[in-house]
Amino acid sequence: MRRFGVYIHFPWCRNRCPYCDFAIAIAGEGGIPHEAYLECVLAELDQHAGRFAGGTLVSIYFGGGTPSLWSQQCLARVVARVREVFTEQSEVLEVTLEANPTDCTDEGMAGWLGAGINRLSIGVQSTRADELVTLGRDHSMGDGIAALESALSAGFQTLSADVIVGTPGGQAGIESVETVSALEPPHLSVYELTIEQRTPMAAAVRRGEMTPRDDDELAAIYTETHHELEARGYEHYEISSYAKPGHRAVHNSLYWSGREFLGLGNGAASFAITAEGGERWTNHRAVGRYMGAPSGYWVGQSDTLTPLAMVIDRIWLGLRTLDGVSEVAFEGRDQLLEWLLSERLAVHDEKRIRPTLRGFLYADEVARRTVAL
Repeated sequence: MRRFGVYIHFPWCRNRCPYCDFAIAIAGEGGIPHEAYLECVLAELDQHAGRFAGGTLVSIYFGGGTPSLWSQQCLARVVARVREVFTEQSEVLEVTLEANPTDCTDEGMAGWLGAGINRLSIGVQSTRADELVTLGRDHSMGDGIAALESALSAGFQTLSADVIVGTPGGQAGIESVETVSALEPPHLSVYELTIEQRTPMAAAVRRGEMTPRDDDELAAIYTETHHELEARGYEHYEISSYAKPGHRAVHNSLYWSGREFLGLGNGAASFAITAEGGERWTNHRAVGRYMGAPSGYWVGQSDTLTPLAMVIDRIWLGLRTLDGVSEVAFEGRDQLLEWLLSERLAVHDEKRIRPTLRGFLYADEVARRTVAL
């Protein structure tokens, strides 16, 4: 079955976190152009909808930025229009909204449910006051846990919490992971802090004002997180993702399994399978350029993928998941397979090549070697 999802990027935030390198914009004195941005997104949806005709829509995902700042009326219109355009849908359509803890009020969550949102992804990031300051978050210690507790009782079909580990100068252990997982949200995404070169945090490192954690320390934190969450009944099904049974993220799983997706909004990426292979395209990153582009000219870059390139992508992406990759994908790639098995980065199990915990730890090296084929 041809399954696909729709991603909608909402770029506005109250402030830019010092580690953030995403395509965002700061909501200034002029406020957020809710309706104007909505019209661009809906026009783009209409332009590309035909490329996904005949497929089954399985997910809608609002990411950002801070999409919980978008008006509930706009969110509802996007959900309704996507469902109207793509009439072939899975029986239970996953509709996710990324939300800042401070936006998770009773009124806000009721409005999101009314707009058709059935899954929240709450950016807790840390439960420690010192780490929240370092991360530049606009919520306080306790806000993340309060948001999770409210969402768990609000009626959402499922729920995810984001946690960042390895913050410079922060906890050496996994206190935030333990605190959040004690509430047993159905899904957890646990990310090692990545310091991107273009960010204020990277500038602080270059000035000697901040010292990143070394690889051995990060590996120890990652391993401790894995064992803690597995002991609590979570399945470590992707390199940074943990789920209770039946609560894997439908939308994100599309990316890792080589499925198609349509991205709408500035900086959003799309992937479609074609008769010749595949095509990827990415919209203009700057929201002003995206919104100012003539109708039909939102794409900033596009690439054609050969069938070989798609297989290579399928291997390295699949090896970031517990399910791994079919052994068929390794036909003619004996040297790569031998290296994976001999280095205990993967196991050959039931006609699939599945990563080990060590394979997760060395996922970047696995990807580098695979792409270099």
